[in-house]
Amino acid sequence: MGRGRQKAKQQKIARKLKYLTTDTDYDELAKELSEQEPGTGSPDPFADVDDQYADKDVDSAADADAAKVLPAAQADDLDEYAKWAAEAAAKATSGEFPASAPAAPKPKPAPRKPIPMPMPSALKPKKS
Repeated sequence: MGRGRQKAKQQKIARKLKYLTTDTDYDELAKELSEQEPGTGSPDPFADVDDQYADKDVDSAADADAAKVLPAAQADDLDEYAKWAAEAAAKATSGEFPASAPAAPKPKPAPRKPIPMPMPSALKPKKS
């Protein structure tokens, strides 16, 4: 019984949200959006904090050196993978890999005996 009242309240709230007119301050929005041009800021939100503590943190220099070495190691890994992929593709096209034999066709199942369906007596043919 309470569902009708609940639904009416939800519809009332939905109408308020749909037709509510808010006064948008476009000047304030323009100021907020123009504070930082897209692409000019650092993608790292903590870059300014990192710069602030760069002199005090000795380990950050070691981390920076490790970060410079890491991309080169990743590039080597990619090069090794590219070489392996090229060799595998060449082997596959040259026939070096054994061709997989097509799967043998499955034997057809034996036909089953049909199940007799009951028939109402009114539909049965009359014997003469």
